[in-house]
Amino acid sequence: MKFFKFLTFASIVFIALPVLAAERMISVDGIGTAGTKPDTAEIHVAVISNKATAGDAMATVSDKAVGVLTSLTAQGIADKDIQTGSISLNPVYQRQQKNGQQEPKVIGYRASIENRVRIHRIDTLGDILDGLTKEGADRLGNIRFFVADTNALQAEARSNAMKNAFAIAEQLSRAAGVKLGEVVSIVEGDNRGPVRQRREVRFASAQSGVPVMPGNVSEQVRVHVVFAIK
Repeated sequence: MKFFKFLTFASIVFIALPVLAAERMISVDGIGTAGTKPDTAEIHVAVISNKATAGDAMATVSDKAVGVLTSLTAQGIADKDIQTGSISLNPVYQRQQKNGQQEPKVIGYRASIENRVRIHRIDTLGDILDGLTKEGADRLGNIRFFVADTNALQAEARSNAMKNAFAIAEQLSRAAGVKLGEVVSIVEGDNRGPVRQRREVRFASAQSGVPVMPGNVSEQVRVHVVFAIK
């Protein structure tokens, strides 16, 4: 009976050994980036009016908004690339007296209209900004540059991430004195999206096209790769 139990235990050990050997693995994280020049820009354009009455404030800011939209249309911006983000009308109060006893007094109204504009030809952005300031745009904000279709950029970043993972795994396996085997699993991790440039710009006047430097945008991909080792 004892001999039978020994044989059973030995069988379990011999069966388990290959399984344990097959579980010899190495895990690494690979990071890949890919960059390119942006092909699309987005800007926020605001017009503002301060008047004594709410009606005058809204009428004035509406006229200014029409001028801005006319300028954008003349520059070839399609209606689908212009979206109104906000319309606001707020009272303007007189500054409180030093004694703090006087009730706040309304001395006027401030109206504003903001539009978000997408521009598909970055080479025209300088002229577009110039035209907007001449048509009465009071604030240009949140200018950002990006790639409209990031599929190709992400594919290149993934390829670079896998190359990075293989290079790290090869280095670790050589240092450990083992041979790198086949890929067991690949998991794409949390990735950082495209790096987008933002800046706030205010103009008093413009004599020529506004100089614009779009720079580069990039995608970053992280992959977790498990390799078998021999």
